[in-house]
Amino acid sequence: MKRSPHPVRMLPILALLLAACQPSPVVRPELPVPAAWPQTGHADTDPAGASLATLPWNALLPVPELHALIADALAANTDLRIAIERIELARAQHGIERAALFPGINASAAASRERMPGFDPRENRIGESASLGLSLPAWEIDLWGRLAARAEAARMEVLASAALADGVRTSLIAQVSSLYLELLDLDAQQAITERTLDGRRKALRLTRARFEEGISSILDVRQAESLLAGSEQALADQARRSAQAENALAVLLGRNPGPIPRHTRLDDLGPPQRVTAGLPAELLQRRPDIRAAEASLLAAGANVEAARKALLPRITLTSLLGFATTDLAQLFDSGRHAWSLQPAIGLPLFDGGRLQAGVDAAEAQQRILVEQYAAVVRQAFREVSDALAAFEHLSRQREATRAVVLANRERLRVSNARYLAGISSYFEVIDAERQLFDSELGLSQTTRALHQAVVQLYRALGGGLSDAQAG
Repeated sequence: MKRSPHPVRMLPILALLLAACQPSPVVRPELPVPAAWPQTGHADTDPAGASLATLPWNALLPVPELHALIADALAANTDLRIAIERIELARAQHGIERAALFPGINASAAASRERMPGFDPRENRIGESASLGLSLPAWEIDLWGRLAARAEAARMEVLASAALADGVRTSLIAQVSSLYLELLDLDAQQAITERTLDGRRKALRLTRARFEEGISSILDVRQAESLLAGSEQALADQARRSAQAENALAVLLGRNPGPIPRHTRLDDLGPPQRVTAGLPAELLQRRPDIRAAEASLLAAGANVEAARKALLPRITLTSLLGFATTDLAQLFDSGRHAWSLQPAIGLPLFDGGRLQAGVDAAEAQQRILVEQYAAVVRQAFREVSDALAAFEHLSRQREATRAVVLANRERLRVSNARYLAGISSYFEVIDAERQLFDSELGLSQTTRALHQAVVQLYRALGGGLSDAQAG
């Protein structure tokens, strides 16, 4: 009499089956979310105020010339096109995984004719066989949900790819805007340098005339020549940086490197006013890289579930429905119908630890993504805080620099008058002119940096997306 397995011996197998059947929990790190952003003097962090991120990108900087450049970049940028194609790739992968949930049906036809020796070696038999019908290849019945978990993981990867494409879009808007502002700043610097250069040419002619009249020394002439050469050097450096910035912007626009026509001045933009950042909690739903990290984390959980359920028995079904005969001419005669149904069940007993290693690898990947999610959230909070701090302090710095420029202009006027009156030396004029030149360049750079701080805050908040994309 055949003995049944002892219940105690079955406990490890039952425990393994029960453990594999348990759904994988969704793992999300518990991160402290600040109630509000650090209070700043020029940045409005009132929760009631609408976040800067809710503005459409063409309202961030009201410059039609820039809007046209951004539109060209969104239409032709290579990185954005690649990101969009990655979405299509992820969708195709999801389609492959989802298709495994459904049975595949094939049309099949086969015919054979063979000659075989009979019982008498001198006699041969001619045999024929033919079949025609629909076949169901080995289809795994997803009793435990393994295939559904794989399909869910692929669906989450689609969402992650879409979020990453949103991130590329937002970064592209910010990069184009920042490079455009840099070009305007370099245009302003070149205008300041050319104006200064023209003044120093006049000063050199005057100094030479005074030297020839014996009023000033040769040292004054050499100082004037040095200042003129310094301005020419600064102008060449600014032209170089402007050309390189144009090349970088052209590549972002999907063009070959080349000049970027522009007719706007940095002063036309005006100083940016107060900005609003909204609530920190809104960042978790809006910022693309956080949404992508969360979707990847959910995909990792689904992969863990699929790996665990790979330890369970697999039930497959193979079937055939059609016609079969041993005489090709009688294939469609009455009574030639044929069908077969072959269910099968398989349980992995020994695979050298491959399936368990798959579970371990999926769980390790999940733990990695948990840490990456936490890092992405912290980096997002930092970038917003940095942009708010930059806006606050650059606003104050710009006001102070404007006061310095006004003071230096007056200082240069007085120094020139004193020099022409013979009260002071030319060194006083040189120092005043150098201070004015540096402060005017500093004002242009600070104005550009202030506008770029708004652009970076817009990017850090996840701006440039519609409500559907941000959700």
